Amino acid sequence: MKQSEKLNLLYKDNSLDKEDVFKDKRGFSIIKRSGIEKIMVNNNIKVHYECLSYDVNNCVVKAISYIDGVEQMQTFASATKENCMQKFRMEIAEKRAMARVIIKTINLTDTYGEDELKFQR
Repeated sequence: MKQSEKLNLLYKDNSLDKEDVFKDKRGFSIIKRSGIEKIMVNNNIKVHYECLSYDVNNCVVKAISYIDGVEQMQTFASATKENCMQKFRMEIAEKRAMARVIIKTINLTDTYGEDELKFQR
């Protein structure tokens, strides 16, 4: 199945609207936080977080997704003074980890979450 077909199906199956998803001019799709949360709820995905590193300049969070109590995927996200303008880095790393693990869990490897996009820039 093509990526565009996957996105269309995901859009319909999770009741996403225009405010949840948009196509970036650089050629990739972006799912905003509201869309990520709808996907979590509609697919019964639970996420567990673990702080691996934290100080005022650096935060690394591990996220693990579960469906029906069965582990599906693990990933990591960071927020450092180099990749995050915000002072509340723990929260930013958590948001990034959530977007990454949900996107990986539903197998949308060429799609970015809103917070993931900020990380990629």
